[in-house]
Amino acid sequence: MHTILSVVTAAATFATATPATTNPGTGALTVSSPVTVSTCAVSDLYDSATLVEFGLPVTYRSLRLTFRNTDDVVATQVAFDVTHGGERTTIIDRGRFSKDVAIEHTFMNEIPDGGYTRLPDVCAVSAITYADGRRWTAQR
Repeated sequence: MHTILSVVTAAATFATATPATTNPGTGALTVSSPVTVSTCAVSDLYDSATLVEFGLPVTYRSLRLTFRNTDDVVATQVAFDVTHGGERTTIIDRGRFSKDVAIEHTFMNEIPDGGYTRLPDVCAVSAITYADGRRWTAQR
């Protein structure tokens, strides 16, 4: 009986930590990510000094990502599905991400060349691992 009560309590805690919404198109239940992304920006930096010597400038592509863990439990790994110029990749950030602390990281040269388009950069949380061993995975 104690085990069943623990499972029910854990499920109730998880449900309150990750609000659910209904997808208007399908009516399916969608669980919101307990990590929110506030900044997702890909920048291309050029080293023009290499232009004279080697012909083409060297490009350094960086992703500036700011996110916040809204769960009460410390997150230790967050995976992001990043889309830039129609090209997708996964970025994994590891650390100790406490509740309501803004985390701002820059990732260099991990973003594929999506070319120059007017498409917005998109960073979506795809998976989270918590310090207590619990995992959250985005529904697809």
